[in-house]
Amino acid sequence: MAFELTSLSKISETSSVSVFTEAVRKAEKPIVIRGLVKDWPLVKAGNESVLTLLDYLAGNAKSGPIRFLEAPDGSNGYFFYNDRLDGFNFERRQTTFKGFVDRLINHLGRKQAPVLSIQSAYVDEYFDKVGDENRMDVLGEAVRARIWIGNATRVATHNDDAENIACVAAGRRRFVLFPPEQLSNLYVGPLEVTPAGAPVSLASLIDPDFDRYPKLKDALGAGSFSELEPGDAIYIPTLWWHHVEGLEAVNVLVNYWKGGAVGGEAKPGGFDTLLMAMLALRPLPLQQRKAWQAWFDHYVFNGNNDEIEHIPPAMRGILDELKPDRRKQIKQWLIKQLSD
Repeated sequence: MAFELTSLSKISETSSVSVFTEAVRKAEKPIVIRGLVKDWPLVKAGNESVLTLLDYLAGNAKSGPIRFLEAPDGSNGYFFYNDRLDGFNFERRQTTFKGFVDRLINHLGRKQAPVLSIQSAYVDEYFDKVGDENRMDVLGEAVRARIWIGNATRVATHNDDAENIACVAAGRRRFVLFPPEQLSNLYVGPLEVTPAGAPVSLASLIDPDFDRYPKLKDALGAGSFSELEPGDAIYIPTLWWHHVEGLEAVNVLVNYWKGGAVGGEAKPGGFDTLLMAMLALRPLPLQQRKAWQAWFDHYVFNGNNDEIEHIPPAMRGILDELKPDRRKQIKQWLIKQLSD
């Protein structure tokens, strides 16, 4: 069975990047930070009532359309594939924020209701002042906040190619997490066609089907979980798998991604590299793939500069630390190879 995550309660919202790095990032594992954003006006509004929370957001909403997802009742809270995996069980819609709030309120308390969610929207694109009044800068001031607003939604097990701090602003959330090496036990679906950009596990954690997905038991044995209250946050390292469940009628989460393609930094990203490796290496005979595995292990995964000490500095080329101009040249060369 999954075990409960370690929690911290001594890191305040005003902690510096260096303090956070020492206390959390260096642990290289998920950690819950109790009360990190408990003083946010957004959290205080949610603690007062759902209507106060939605009034606070609506009062700061910018004019213009907002995008949201809607899945029918019977989707078990998931925005997911259809039964054939050739499409999805939800629709992408557009309205004003007031229209979304009205729809959300209209379904409160109903046993049969659609699943509604604004997902991964930049706070500064949808709201005035909300970003300034509810700040969390321990990953650096340049990281843009994103907001998730909806009813009792579930996000299928997936990972992100960036560090993530997810802050529960309203409602409660349950997180179940798995180390990156549990990939082979999670029955990941298609890589190109995905519900929200990242590949997801096809094995539901709600009433799991162990007959169909027997290795999921091993994943759960290596997993961890935690339930977060409003004001709590969780740090999720890069590529850790996580399943997220909103437990209340209305839930709001604000998250911050740093690094990777999802954080707007790495191009090409690790996933791009994986696709290129699959294109070039996967068709090869097993022995050749193993030979290339030795190259990747030596130069990428196990590299610690021992492999270049015997080469004069002026001749190390791509093996040395790359400056922006050199990175640009290599990208242009790769584009040419792929084009040819």
